[in-house]
Amino acid sequence: MKYTLIKSYVLAFILSLLVFNSCKIKKEVTSITQPNKEVVLTKLWETDTLLKTCEAVRYDQNNKIIYVSNMGNVPTDAKDGDGSMSIINSEGKIITQNWVTGLNAPKGSNFYKSKLYVADIDAIVKIDMKSGNVDKTIVVDNAIFLNDLDIDTNGDVYVTDSRDSKVYKIVNDKASVWLDLEGLNPNGIFVEKDRVLVVSFSKGDFIAIDKKTKAQTLIATGIIKGDGIVPINDGYLVSSWPGEVFFVNKNKPGASAIKLLDTQDEKLNAADICIIPEENMLLIPTFYGNTVVAYKIDYK
Repeated sequence: MKYTLIKSYVLAFILSLLVFNSCKIKKEVTSITQPNKEVVLTKLWETDTLLKTCEAVRYDQNNKIIYVSNMGNVPTDAKDGDGSMSIINSEGKIITQNWVTGLNAPKGSNFYKSKLYVADIDAIVKIDMKSGNVDKTIVVDNAIFLNDLDIDTNGDVYVTDSRDSKVYKIVNDKASVWLDLEGLNPNGIFVEKDRVLVVSFSKGDFIAIDKKTKAQTLIATGIIKGDGIVPINDGYLVSSWPGEVFFVNKNKPGASAIKLLDTQDEKLNAADICIIPEENMLLIPTFYGNTVVAYKIDYK
């Protein structure tokens, strides 16, 4: 009788463990398979129309200012010296319209330490962020139309040539071809720890390139005339020059990008974007619209 009772207790204990573990597994699976929240963009403000053919924006978190690249008059690939850099604040006020002048067609930019690097047709212009003076112009041999630019944590500069399908790398102010992406026409670029992300202007592909092996992985499709890339929760926002912004889910590699914004009917482009992380704010230069527009990034 005693043996039977002990056996019953043991069986009951084992059964309770099985039920507990099955419930735990079910709960974990449920949490993993919950759908991602929807990304919503809500317009906040727009600058005055004084930013002539503004192509790119870059937020300086330390100084709480935004650098704007203005390409000037058309054609946008002319070495005419009418390009400039402006400074605006996070409320859309133009602080200094002509911070740097005499550039040709400045586009993508980023900074390392106290220097702002700007892509300008076939050269990288290195600007002192305190004085606004051009410290150096780094000529990129054989470049045709340098477009977007990003900088690694060690100061290496990566820049796309969207008309020659190449990515250049600048180390210690010396440029060389890092990768030939024949037929891709790379535009937007974003550097991560182990990868370089690039969006195509011609094919609609958004890809990741391994820094060491140069192996390419498809992240998303459907972004024709892709322009700028910024990281957000669960993925990336990618702009399309005609006037669109897409969300790319990093947990669904190879899937179609989700369109969040379309301003083509308003004749407002969406060029090289940036974000203000602490305010969940997306900044979009409208190119021929001559303004920068800010949107609140919400998750619903």
